[in-house]
Amino acid sequence: MQSPSEDSRFRRIYDEHRSAVMAYCLRRASRSDAMDAVAETFAVAWRRIDRLPGVGAERSWLYAVALRVLANQRRSNRRLGSLRSKLGGTAGLAQPDPEEVLVRAEDERRLLEALARLRPADQELLRLVTWEEHPRDQVAQMLGISRAALDQRLHRAVSRLRNEHGATQLVSEVVPRSIEGEAR
Repeated sequence: MQSPSEDSRFRRIYDEHRSAVMAYCLRRASRSDAMDAVAETFAVAWRRIDRLPGVGAERSWLYAVALRVLANQRRSNRRLGSLRSKLGGTAGLAQPDPEEVLVRAEDERRLLEALARLRPADQELLRLVTWEEHPRDQVAQMLGISRAALDQRLHRAVSRLRNEHGATQLVSEVVPRSIEGEAR
């Protein structure tokens, strides 16, 4: 049972970060999976309220939990699809990537396709730093690496994205030079 102060802290964290965690999950999963992931993320926060980091680092912690929850969902969905195939049922229907549903312009779709060709670690790093606009110090902490290592990985990820995409104009719009420049 939680104390009244823990209850109020959880409510504050939920109110402040729910929409950001939802947006984070929606960019990585279908709407129903994202909603499940958000619910599970905050259930973990509820259970571990006494171990949550202080103000300012809560969102990073929640993103790290959501990242793991979404990874578990993907593994579970793959196993379910495999089981359906083995049982002779229809294979799990592939749902369109949420980003492609939201972003319809040809250039943006090509950028997303280039991003998808990158390693999952590069994809996640670029999403955290660019789309989520998460401070790199907190991303480094979330990934358990030094800031220098994060900056090096970010520089390499941006270079790989430029190589995959071929056109640097759109990449520059998505990955501002200030981010890439600081990552060198």
